[in-house]
Amino acid sequence: MREFLVAIALVLSIINVALLFGPAGDPPATSVAARPTVAPVDARSAAPEPQAAPPSHQHAPSTGPAQDTGQTQAGQTQAGQTQAGQTQAGQTQNAARTQGTAQRTAQAENTGQSQSAGPAATGAAGDANQGRQVYRKCQACHSLEPGKNTLGPTLAGIVGKKAASVPNFSYSEALRASGLTWDIATLDRYLLDPQKVVPGNKMPFPGLKTENERRDVIAYLAAATGAPAAASPPAPTSAPAAASAPAAAPPAAAAAPRGSVSYVPDVRYTLRSGIAEGRMVFIGVGGSIDGEVNPVLSAAENQVVQITLINGEGAEHDIVFPGQNAKSPRITGRGSSTTLAFHAERAGDFTYICSVPGHDLAGMRGQFLVTPRPPAQTVVEAVISREATDLPGPIGARPPQTVRVDLISVELEGRLAEGTTFGYWTFNGKVPGPFLRVRVGDTVEVRLKNAADSNMIHSVDFHAATGPGGGAAATQTDPGH
Repeated sequence: MREFLVAIALVLSIINVALLFGPAGDPPATSVAARPTVAPVDARSAAPEPQAAPPSHQHAPSTGPAQDTGQTQAGQTQAGQTQAGQTQAGQTQNAARTQGTAQRTAQAENTGQSQSAGPAATGAAGDANQGRQVYRKCQACHSLEPGKNTLGPTLAGIVGKKAASVPNFSYSEALRASGLTWDIATLDRYLLDPQKVVPGNKMPFPGLKTENERRDVIAYLAAATGAPAAASPPAPTSAPAAASAPAAAPPAAAAAPRGSVSYVPDVRYTLRSGIAEGRMVFIGVGGSIDGEVNPVLSAAENQVVQITLINGEGAEHDIVFPGQNAKSPRITGRGSSTTLAFHAERAGDFTYICSVPGHDLAGMRGQFLVTPRPPAQTVVEAVISREATDLPGPIGARPPQTVRVDLISVELEGRLAEGTTFGYWTFNGKVPGPFLRVRVGDTVEVRLKNAADSNMIHSVDFHAATGPGGGAAATQTDPGH
């Protein structure tokens, strides 16, 4: 009996083994379930697409080992699903990091654009408050009120306006034919010497001879007439997916805060990243530095320097001026660019580099020379006011006689207000001109000379003595005559 039970147990074991492994040549059922197929995970999908399970062999149910096999299959399937979940999570995390990098790159590019374009609408690089004082030289002939023409046309909205375009004003033919547009540079040239820029125009003004006065009054005109003011462009609205990017990584553009920079740069340079002589370098683009490797850049102290960096080969780059506390955003991808503007705050011999680790040592380093600031322009203010006591004595009783009067027209820069001068046209260098005394019946002989350094034609007019136009037409005198 004991031997019979042993035989039965042996037969049952053989049957279980057959159920477990199936017919000869077939793979075990557990090996099918142990390697579940995982669909490729798309970072934009919430879950992988379901896969159809491979067919398995059908066998009669059994006890004991069959249950263990089912549990093994379930455990291995769960492990496979866990692995698929981990794969999906990893790919999703990689996608999030990719989106975060793209968002930071876009932020860096936006920051670079705002540094170059934002200032492009601020107005002249002068002090509008000081310009208000300088404008007192202009207000005798010009108004800032739209449509109000006086001796000269209104200056409302003058910045950016085409010359000789104010309605209802009689311009000279010279100005009508000039084709000028009153941008910053043209206004500066014209205010320096109106007759030189537009010969034959009707504006009787010798010009503003100092650069500071011209910059300040242009800034005042831009501010007073509603020229566009500096405004940073609004920050772009992030997409919902980009909003989930990790907040721990700050954008590359978050450099040390700097003061505002005027939109009118004094010096402009364009550089391109590239490979030369087997190393990474900056290459000059345009102007005197075109094609030069790591060119020497220069500026004067306190000048506004604008640097445009173009990515020439696709690697990540930036440009940093350590001695001037100036740093651009980083750019990645061939053809991308950024613009940096800063004041050359200190004079001396400095460097510029790419701060990406290793790029400085690889060759991306150049020289930046800042020359000392030239002394401020000074104008000798002529003493032109005539003393109230500077009068000829009374004329006693005498017969009529000829009285000779010698006059010389002199153009002088005299003080108008604190820190402001004005170009005065004078007789004999004083305002007012000389006081003349004659008796009824006298003959007055007037000789007029126009100083050689005058810019304008001058004449003398005696209204009360000779009636309308008294002498003006006959005494028109060119400079030096």
